Formats: sequence, C-alpha cells, structure tokens
Amino acid sequence: MILTVTLNPAIDKTIEVCGFKLGGLNKVITVHQDPGGKGINVSKVVKALGGESLATGILGDGPLETALDALEIQHDFVKVSGQTRTNLKVFDSTTGETTEINEQGPEVDSFSVDAMLDKIAQISQEISIAVISGSAPKTLPRDIYGILIRRLKALGIKVFLDAEGELFSLALAEKPHAIKPNRHELELYFNRVLSSNKSLSEAAHFFREKGIEEVYISLGSEGAYYLGNEGEYYLNPLKIKAHSSVGAGDAFVGAIVYAKEQAYPVEERLKLAVASSAGAVMTIGTKPMSREWIWNHVQSVQLTRIESEVPKA
Repeated sequence: MILTVTLNPAIDKTIEVCGFKLGGLNKVITVHQDPGGKGINVSKVVKALGGESLATGILGDGPLETALDALEIQHDFVKVSGQTRTNLKVFDSTTGETTEINEQGPEVDSFSVDAMLDKIAQISQEISIAVISGSAPKTLPRDIYGILIRRLKALGIKVFLDAEGELFSLALAEKPHAIKPNRHELELYFNRVLSSNKSLSEAAHFFREKGIEEVYISLGSEGAYYLGNEGEYYLNPLKIKAHSSVGAGDAFVGAIVYAKEQAYPVEERLKLAVASSAGAVMTIGTKPMSREWIWNHVQSVQLTRIESEVPKA
C-alpha cells in the first residue's frame, strides 16, 4: 500500500479570471474546489492511475474527508481543533499565470504527530512506500520531516520526500529513499544558479553520495531529471497546452510511487511520471488528468539516457 502523509491539508479553491487586475475589480469565470495538500494530491493521482493509497496526516474541521469519500480515497487522519485551511489559487486565463494565497491552517502539537505515527505503526506491514510532502504547521519543529523519516524507516517503510526550505534540508540527514526537489528549490539549497544539465547532474550526484537512492528533479516546462541505481536520465517534456502548473509536481510523484509499487521498469516509470505531470497542468484546479489520457501519452515521452558513472547510495 502507498501511504501519503499530509500534515497541513487544505481545501484548494481555484478561481479563474480573465485579465487579473491587482487592486482592481476581477470578475470570476469559474470556481472549483478540490481536497488538497501535496500528499492528498499524490493520493488523487494514484487513484486516477488505478492504484490505492491511504491518506493520513493532521486534519482540522471542514469538508475535506467528505470530499475524499466522494473520490473513493481511503483516509485516516488525526483530528485537531481549528478549521482546515483554504488555499486560494487565482488563474488568469489571459496570461496563463496562477497566483496562490495559502492559509496557515490549525495549530498542531507533537502529541498529534505521535498519534498519527501510532496509526501508521499498526498497519506498517501493509505499507510499501510513504510519501511525505508539502508544508508543515508552524507550531511543529522545522525538523519534523526528519523525525517522521526516522520513525517510518524504523518500521521498514521506504520514504519519498517532496518538501522545500528547512523542511527539506533538515530532513536529508535521515536519508529518505527518494527526493523530488524542483530547480528553484535546489538553487535555494545550494545558493547558486543551476542552469545547465551539468549543474543538475552535479547536484543529484551530491545527494546520491549522501546516501539517497533516487533523485528526481522537476524542471517545469523543460521536463525533469532522474538519477538512481538504474541510471541517469533527462526526461523530455511533452508538448501540450498548459492550463496551470499547480499540481504538476504532485502528479509526477504520484505516478512514480504508483509505478514503483507495480514494479515497472525504470524507463516506463519515468515516462508515466512525465505523462501524468503533463496531464495535470491541463486540468482545472488540482484534479489529475484521466487515466485514459495519461496512458495514451506515455509512449510519446522521450527519455535521454546520460552515460555517466552512477555513485552507490
């Protein structure tokens, strides 16, 4: 089973306008609401591909569980007082740009995290991989993902980390099995521009030498990059008409963990991730693309294998 951990879930409210006017009147064209938070987005993609996951984490009051029930996504959250946050995403159909306004969410303490870990421990033998992704409540320590990784690995669970800033950097010492930063997040981590394929390769090899088995780097409209035991690849992007980039990285991660659980060969796994990510940017809100569209475009994805010595993780 795939486990997704979301410590700060949200209701994603996507508003579409035509010609966003900062400080002016904006008339709404469409409004969409989806259950959100990066881990929950991963669960939605796994479901769209035909797989099953269990969404867990810390949850306040609100309609999120009802929304997950409607999507037939299994969930088991630790409940806390306070309202589940709403993340507002304003999509400008004229420019194709999305402006995000994210709330902080309810306060969470370490006792709630321990209760969540107790839930996970009870079903740990059923879990093959756990995805830890997104933000964490400000009331939790910034090394909270490192704490989770250590506890999950002690239960024999492989961990995929998708986070940024301190949540990312402080978790690396616990050696998650896989990571998926984007280029901007890596540039913040290394405090330098990573504009060439060579610089991306050097960054990925750095993490491999630190003991991380798989490094995925998302590059937006430029595709993605992969380094792992099975080789080094540049993943060419699909040529599509994007609607919004929101959720593309989560779709990528969802496809990877689904394909890993299904024991797909590395190249099929990478192609599925690119197709799923491309499909996600064509949908409104944070909905995944349909399974049919994704599978119809998998074989159109082009991979470039990079011949280099892959360090042992």
